[in-house]
Amino acid sequence: MAASIADADSLLGDAPWARADGWRAGGSSLVAKVRDELAGIVVTATNAIHPTRDLVFMFVPDKFRRQGVGTALVNAVKTRRGVPLSVKAHPGTVAHSFYKSLGAVRYQLCPPERIDASHAEVRLWASENRGEAVCAGDRFTLPQLTEAWTDMYAVVHATWSPTARRQTLLAEFGPMIKEELDQSRSVFVLRDNRITAACFVFGTDQDPEVEAICESLDPTSASARQDVAACMAEVLTDAGSNPVMFDGHITDPHFYPTLQDIPVLTGRPLELLEIPA
Repeated sequence: MAASIADADSLLGDAPWARADGWRAGGSSLVAKVRDELAGIVVTATNAIHPTRDLVFMFVPDKFRRQGVGTALVNAVKTRRGVPLSVKAHPGTVAHSFYKSLGAVRYQLCPPERIDASHAEVRLWASENRGEAVCAGDRFTLPQLTEAWTDMYAVVHATWSPTARRQTLLAEFGPMIKEELDQSRSVFVLRDNRITAACFVFGTDQDPEVEAICESLDPTSASARQDVAACMAEVLTDAGSNPVMFDGHITDPHFYPTLQDIPVLTGRPLELLEIPA
């Protein structure tokens, strides 16, 4: 049945993404109930950025698991638009096994990417890879940063996850860049007065971890790998004693190979899974 506001509010502690049905255009939210007790929720929506797959989030309380509740919820939304559903899960977890049981297949892998910026070997790597062409993000305007992020996003996703038209991406990314980007800690490489590589840092300096996303905007450039390494080195140096989480994929042309060169890499891989419609 359709999720009410009260249903969604009661599950926010376990499912912070819970919303009432119709929460946005193209968004659906269904709940299952057993003897009037909430037994699970599924939330799905059209993905404005990657329109070939719909996003889906699902939660079932422990006491109702292994009773077919989750399967019924996902099956109820699978045919909503006739496109595959996209979910994320760490291999070896209950969630991963559940999605695989529904026929989910991996379409992307995010590697372990947590780096202790205070580690002596990491600091040595950073000192050896810093570059003179790196500058801080607060020298750019928000529209310029939105353009750069959109360019980098297109590079990263071109081969495996089709995106919407550029104007749609700019409209979607603009508010995120304005509200979530830390301009002063984000770094960029300028060559011939053009951004050729970037490391976008999100959150605030009060967060326990630094969240960063890095890649070349010109992946065919002879200096692309060097420029990406310089950006990553600058962010690691600036992080001090805070760990850095570099969010990326194994197909990223220069970020992923550079990541493999950095010592003391920890964390868990994360799979992006597609549940067929």
